Amino acid sequence: MKRSLILMLVASLSVSLTGCSHRFGSGNTKAAEESSSETNDAQAAQATAKAATPSTTPQYVFRYGEVNGEDNIVTQTGHKFAEYVDQLSNGRIKIEIYPNHSLGDERTSLRDLRRGGRNIELYRGNTNALTGYGFKKLSLFGLPYIFESREGMWKVLEDEQLGQAFLSEGTEVGANMVGLFYTDEGARNIFSTRRIRNLNDLKGMKIRVPESVLMMDTFSALQARPLPLPYADVFEALKSGVIEGGENPVTAYQSNRLFESAPYYLLSGHVFSPGIVLMAEEKWNMLNEEDKNILLEAGRMASEWNRSAIEQEEAKIYQQLESEGVTVTRLSPEDMEKARNLEEIVRVSFTPGLEDYLARIIEIQK
Repeated sequence: MKRSLILMLVASLSVSLTGCSHRFGSGNTKAAEESSSETNDAQAAQATAKAATPSTTPQYVFRYGEVNGEDNIVTQTGHKFAEYVDQLSNGRIKIEIYPNHSLGDERTSLRDLRRGGRNIELYRGNTNALTGYGFKKLSLFGLPYIFESREGMWKVLEDEQLGQAFLSEGTEVGANMVGLFYTDEGARNIFSTRRIRNLNDLKGMKIRVPESVLMMDTFSALQARPLPLPYADVFEALKSGVIEGGENPVTAYQSNRLFESAPYYLLSGHVFSPGIVLMAEEKWNMLNEEDKNILLEAGRMASEWNRSAIEQEEAKIYQQLESEGVTVTRLSPEDMEKARNLEEIVRVSFTPGLEDYLARIIEIQK
């Protein structure tokens, strides 16, 4: 009689502990294994303990898009985020990283988030690309020469009334995206197929820019010919001569091997815009408060890791580029001041109604 009652308990637990994993688009159910008939009470008790062990199947699986390759620091930051989410959720939430624009370029990915995250749930974009999606305050971070330095940028990003408050702008303006955390991608500089020694050499050059009105205006102000192209097309466009150069942080320039066709790198520092990891609001709203806090805390930890690692990574990359024969040129102080003055018209045109925020950004960095 005792043995029969134990076996009935095992069967009951096996059914009740069946788990469910949400992969947004395809359901996944893992049934607990049914115990086999045992020959004595001790074996039946062992089966009961096995049936009571929680399933290791994640409750949620989120896809995270990234345009850069595996060796880029922003992709590594994504992996750190996934690692921290796994730890904090005890494996209940899994983040799958898709590098090399394998799930779509920047425009495709941002549109997908805005439509509810049908193909991806998370994407690491850049704040200078957000102007076409209703963002205004966050777009301030993509303005030319808005940040004096890396330290100045982080002071602003960590400010509760600016950087941290701006993360929620995507929900406020109806872009249907939730900002989780920022990444430091480094200053954006100009790479080219022929050497640029000063601003005069840049005049009329065909320079690829992201598909962003802000970035087009930034290079028009420098008297170049900006050509908006998807990032995936840059390598071939350089080889074919469609473009004569582009602009990127040195980490992306090196990891995507753009130096093979464009071995000149001009330290213009025209933009120091941070990256931002965004989540489709529809998927965010499906989470309870505990899980939302897990993603936010993991994001904070990943952002700290990124901040601590990037300077060393950049120093290593510049050494590698030197060994590859890349010519690195720094704009003279006179040309840098001239570039800042030329970009004043861009800063003015993108800040109507945001003057107080702009003043605060400048004040924080002093």
